[in-house]
Amino acid sequence: MAAPDSNGDGITNNDDPPVNTVDGRKPGVYTLLVAGIDVVSNNTDTIMIGRLDTVNHTLNVVSIPRDTLTNIQHEVKKANSAYHYAAYYSGIQSSSYYGCDPIKKMREELIKSFLGFDVDGYILVNMDAAEQVVDAIGGVDFDVPPGMNYDDPTQDLHIHIPEGQQKLNGEQFVQLMRFRSGYAGGDIQRIDMQHELLMAVASQMISLKNIPNLTEVISIVSDNMETSLTAENMLYYAKEFLKLDSENIKFYTMPGDTGGNVFGASYVFCDIDAWLDMVNECLNPWEAKVTTKNVNIVTYKDGNFYSTTGELSGGVSSFLNYSSSSTMGMANVYTYTSSPSTTNSGSKDDNE
Repeated sequence: MAAPDSNGDGITNNDDPPVNTVDGRKPGVYTLLVAGIDVVSNNTDTIMIGRLDTVNHTLNVVSIPRDTLTNIQHEVKKANSAYHYAAYYSGIQSSSYYGCDPIKKMREELIKSFLGFDVDGYILVNMDAAEQVVDAIGGVDFDVPPGMNYDDPTQDLHIHIPEGQQKLNGEQFVQLMRFRSGYAGGDIQRIDMQHELLMAVASQMISLKNIPNLTEVISIVSDNMETSLTAENMLYYAKEFLKLDSENIKFYTMPGDTGGNVFGASYVFCDIDAWLDMVNECLNPWEAKVTTKNVNIVTYKDGNFYSTTGELSGGVSSFLNYSSSSTMGMANVYTYTSSPSTTNSGSKDDNE
């Protein structure tokens, strides 16, 4: 079979779906992980999973808070640490992680553990490249809230954006995506801001029925971000995205207790029942429902840890700053059992 004709910009003129539909899959439904890497800590401080339904023309995006308690073996058991540890230990010969692909390990330990299935593709966002993308599409119209002032010399981060309706350039857009100082709701409010910014981008592109400089955008992503997507995959996503209506794009945040604490460190404890409802409603590309049997999630309530596998990786004593004399130090680990009737009452829908 001959190769498809080129459009002259290095992107072939064919609609190339990211994955083939297989038995048990919902037709025309694709999932994607987008993770933003903090350049100082190498943590994934932004974790989003999207599901694009090209049959019903809907897009759902769900954020997992960076401090979410996860069932990984390391002393800091936060969602944003999974990639950091995998990348670090991949270079340590004595480690079982030695030689691993960090993003593959993260998908195994975090994404598949929380979703019950792996995603079809991923993009690790480089913030410098994200700036270039926003500049390439001509900036983003956005109503900036008051108080967007912050300086962090250690990260060379200086944010001073006046409030009000304005067109953000790439640098300003990325600054607002990263901003979290002074938010009463902490990281959850930062996620809300990210959702608002991404919705502004989506609405702008959909109203134009065009993504300006699309070939340049695809080249920026391909050349400057780590991704499993080919240029043809990205072109396919872009074409399908432009078929959406703005009201069919929804953003959500993982439901849970955002005020959790483990041995002095802040954590978010997942509401497992509500989360599985959200996964099945908003993200699952498979016909079969995800249940507690398919996931590896741990939470904490009423003085004990509850795990869907019945185990806490590394044990309670593996936590940073573990104290055997504390109340939490004497906690037990039990197998999590779903409530007889689950609801979405604890979920965070950012579209209301």
